Amino acid sequence: MTGLYAFKPSSGRLPYLGVPVSTEGQEHIPSVVGPMARSLNSIHSVVKTIIETSPWTQEPRVLPIPWREPEYRAAQSRPLVIGLLADDGVVKIHPPLERVLLEAAGKLSAAGHEIVQWDASDHQDCIKIMDQYYTADGCEDILREVAKGGEPLVPHVQALVERAPAISVYEYWQLNRQKQAAQRAYLDKWRAFKSPKSGRPVDVLLTPTMPHSAVPHRSCKWVGYTKIWNFLDYTACVLPFGKVDKSVDVSKTAPAVREYVGRNELDRWNWALYDAEKMDGLPLSVQIVGQKLEEEKVLGVANVVEDILRR
Repeated sequence: MTGLYAFKPSSGRLPYLGVPVSTEGQEHIPSVVGPMARSLNSIHSVVKTIIETSPWTQEPRVLPIPWREPEYRAAQSRPLVIGLLADDGVVKIHPPLERVLLEAAGKLSAAGHEIVQWDASDHQDCIKIMDQYYTADGCEDILREVAKGGEPLVPHVQALVERAPAISVYEYWQLNRQKQAAQRAYLDKWRAFKSPKSGRPVDVLLTPTMPHSAVPHRSCKWVGYTKIWNFLDYTACVLPFGKVDKSVDVSKTAPAVREYVGRNELDRWNWALYDAEKMDGLPLSVQIVGQKLEEEKVLGVANVVEDILRR
């Protein structure tokens, strides 16, 4: 939504030492740090340079995995199989995002890469598991931090605090079991899927980052197109691509927009935000997603995609 490049590694690949973080100490959905920049070259340089300093010698949570140049180069040396995820089945993306996503897929296909449809029917179940972690401690960590500042809770945090009470240690363990089972199922799905055309496995996914462009403060209510990769601990890279264009994108009064019913409350809320006139010129983006600890591969693929999209 910002017109910037961004990179999310898997946990344990980049150091977190000295970085402030909310709910510090939780390990069920590990927080990660990654760069945002104005160019893909900057993203690549930052990630590679940090890994080449052997951060695992300073931070025990960092995995001792050196920079893997062969994986980075291999991802740029052959036709790719790319899973296209245009709809997570929960919240439909706005027309401009669908337009640029399909345009990106078309360009990649024309360049010789295979585009296959990716099934996201399990995303909502994964996110339901993830959401239970937010209140596992009864929001004690949040309440303690807010109390230090002596300020009232903002509305969306107040709603989170009131969502559910703390769970027991045993219940927490069972939640972790659900998470691990869902992660295994997703991995099995990815490993089992083969391109109907070539029989080759999927290399990466091509997805939206959000269901909308930039929206007014506190209007964003669904982050499932990025949140799912936090749950799975996958690697992702965001590339700016395209802008909302009121001369091309359908208006909010068009039948296709006006008559859309919506699948749920979140979907209806998101759809009501769409206005090509007001959003005209706002930057859009696409996202490249790889599996866990595939940082070099994702950056290599991002380089390929970037080159094709800029032609």
